[in-house]
Amino acid sequence: MKKEEMKFEDKMKELEKTIHELENGEIDLEESIKKYTYAMKLVQDCDKQLKGIEEQVSKIVLEDGKLENFSIEKEEEN
Repeated sequence: MKKEEMKFEDKMKELEKTIHELENGEIDLEESIKKYTYAMKLVQDCDKQLKGIEEQVSKIVLEDGKLENFSIEKEEEN
């Protein structure tokens, strides 16, 4: 399955697996570079997907029907 077709959760599992393989240290340097590059692409894909979701969540309908901009950073401060 191509990583573009993978669900977010599957990408995270694949990332965890790849990190474990890198930390294990039982693969040679060349394979480590390939796995590191793959892991970084997964991180970028997950980040992009999360930003897209944040944009979707950025407008929350209030009780009076108005839209309010929503920011995860703003919510984390509270």
